[in-house]
Amino acid sequence: MKKGKTKAFWGTAVLTAAGLLALAGCSSSSSGTSNPKNGTITIWAAFSGPDLKNYQSTIDNYNKTNPSYKVKVVAMKADTLKSKLTTAGKSGEGLPDMAELASEQLPYYKDLGLLDNWDSMIKDSNLKESNYVPAAWKIGTLSGKQYGIPDKMDTWTMYYNKTLVNKYAPHALDDGIVTYKEVEEAGAAAKGDGIYATSNDWGSQNFMNLYLQMGGTWRNSSGKFNIDNATAQKAWGEWQSLYNDGYVVPNGQDATKAFMNGKVIFNPEGTWMLNQYQGITGFDWGETLTLQWDTNNVIQCSGAGQYAIFKEKSARSENLQKGMVAFLSWLQSNQLKIVQSGANPTSLAMLNNADYKKLPQSFLLSDSKAQKALKINTDAGISPFMTTFDAKNWDMLTGKASIPDTFNQIQQTVDAQMGN
Repeated sequence: MKKGKTKAFWGTAVLTAAGLLALAGCSSSSSGTSNPKNGTITIWAAFSGPDLKNYQSTIDNYNKTNPSYKVKVVAMKADTLKSKLTTAGKSGEGLPDMAELASEQLPYYKDLGLLDNWDSMIKDSNLKESNYVPAAWKIGTLSGKQYGIPDKMDTWTMYYNKTLVNKYAPHALDDGIVTYKEVEEAGAAAKGDGIYATSNDWGSQNFMNLYLQMGGTWRNSSGKFNIDNATAQKAWGEWQSLYNDGYVVPNGQDATKAFMNGKVIFNPEGTWMLNQYQGITGFDWGETLTLQWDTNNVIQCSGAGQYAIFKEKSARSENLQKGMVAFLSWLQSNQLKIVQSGANPTSLAMLNNADYKKLPQSFLLSDSKAQKALKINTDAGISPFMTTFDAKNWDMLTGKASIPDTFNQIQQTVDAQMGN
């Protein structure tokens, strides 16, 4: 899930990738009961930019190991991926051997009856819960069966300017958690110097984290997706207060540039910004948990891609199945290149990789408290909500629109899109 050229996220079909690889061949020639021993595993995915480049490099490295089944990635835009998978899934023909799906897409396709589960294929293999981040594995477990094998994680974290923290919020990071109260204090101290305490570079991400931290839920007691409630209004009301006090980078200014130019203390952003922020030379920066409301309820929204297999009319050969398991098992300890552009692995085996542990985002796995705080959003309503909210969030912050009225409008739009 990307916003502009640099964003990526979880509870939506987030990766708005440009199809940089030719869409050659819908299903590998190795499908079917008459498959030869050697063949190709085709993966459809919504990757682009550095993500695609690094992923392809990883695949190239795997193929150099001379496996029985080599791997081929076919990249396309997220909406194209969804359309093609839905159409081919209903016919059971022209499908990839595997598809890399965003978090909420897995239950969507499972509920349509289009997915096979991995259970028989991964039995007695290394593809098991104990080898993955628990939160990433569990979202692939539906109705007691494993429908997803975790890929990489993208997480909404926070970057900070070490020089500005020392000057305006010297104790905010003593416990590794920056609260909204501490942001308010830092904003008051820095405002006279033309320094902003924080930024609203992607509104729906800031909102979702705070909403859940305040105890918000996506479904009401009747099981209906509901965002028109007092907790939602309170969450965005907090951001409106920060904005009215002059502590947030103003609407219309580039928050990324403001942070890179040393004008922002705490910059909530995604792990995917690593590739860009590595170019900062004017100050030292760090990465930590995103802003928190309650130190006793630390929540860190994230997304974890899932490898899924669709039901096909022709059966997968035993050799093909073994090839798929072999690739995913190899990937467990070979995700370094993939995460260097700004992501985290889901495989715990990567904690044994010294180069990975040097990456600033690695704390999300290596720190047990941070790992437990990971919250992967999978509700199908999140995707239409984010799209609608992001179009209106600045109007609420700047006072052009009423917060209660706008959430009511957002609810109506989401209901219409979900067919409620």
